[in-house]
Amino acid sequence: MKIDFEFTTAQGLFRDALHLPDDHTFTDDEIQAMKQQRVDNWIAVVTAPSVEPNTVEIDGVTYEKIQIDGQTVLKPVEA
Repeated sequence: MKIDFEFTTAQGLFRDALHLPDDHTFTDDEIQAMKQQRVDNWIAVVTAPSVEPNTVEIDGVTYEKIQIDGQTVLKPVEA
C-alpha cells in the first residue's frame, strides 16, 4: 500500500510517500506521526546551517584550513 502525502511549509512544498504492507496494523494516528516525522526531518535538513569543510584536496594532497592573524592558510595534513 502506498500513501502519498504532502505538506506546505515555510520552506516550500514537501511531497513524499509511505510504503506499507497491505496488512499493516498502524493506526491513523501512527501513520500521521510517520508523515510528520518525515516532514520534520526534511525541514531540519533544509534549514540546517551550511558547514564549510575544514579540509581541501589539491593535486592529491589534503590540507587543513587554519586561521592565522585573521587569514585562512592551508596546512598539509599528515597521513
